[in-house]
Amino acid sequence: LDDTQREDDVFDQGYGHGSLDKERYEWLVRELDEGQSQGKLMIIAAHIPIGVCPPGALDGWWSRAYVTEAQLLATLHRYPNLILWVAGHRHFNTITPFPSPDSTQPERGFWQVETSSLRDFPQQFRTFEIVANSDQTLSILATNVDPAVREGTPAALSRGYGVAAQQLFQNALPALPTGVSNAELVVPLSPAMQTTLGRWISSRNP
Repeated sequence: LDDTQREDDVFDQGYGHGSLDKERYEWLVRELDEGQSQGKLMIIAAHIPIGVCPPGALDGWWSRAYVTEAQLLATLHRYPNLILWVAGHRHFNTITPFPSPDSTQPERGFWQVETSSLRDFPQQFRTFEIVANSDQTLSILATNVDPAVREGTPAALSRGYGVAAQQLFQNALPALPTGVSNAELVVPLSPAMQTTLGRWISSRNP
């Protein structure tokens, strides 16, 4: 999902905001509707995270977007098969829960996982594993990975640049000194998905 602000948008304390115009929002809803109707679990990969920056922040949601951040979240909560929003943009390794607004339907909640850039200290990438549990839930295993860096390689030079940039700009990175933000994120399944997943597991293990 391209949720970056358009270059021809009206200036609003910068141009690095999150935003969806009518075309992109309607595309997203069509994709979510289709995935839900087909009984598929869904993940959204986007550049800019949602729900983590205060209104008016330089890296927050654009004030004139077609949909507000609150409206977007309300839309996402309509889809119990949405389990994860993956984002970057802020160069943080963080995890944010978005619990269901209805306590009787916990499956309408989802997780957001942000991952930093390989150009920035501590230069980690992330892996995701999704596994089915025996209690009608899923686990998303979100793991930061430290690349192996050999002395004298371009990767080692890049590591030096990353350390120098952090020393110069003193970014208030979460989870320092290691920069690691690993977690097992548990997702409750809707009754329909419990049935679907149960059938799939049975077909794989006759």
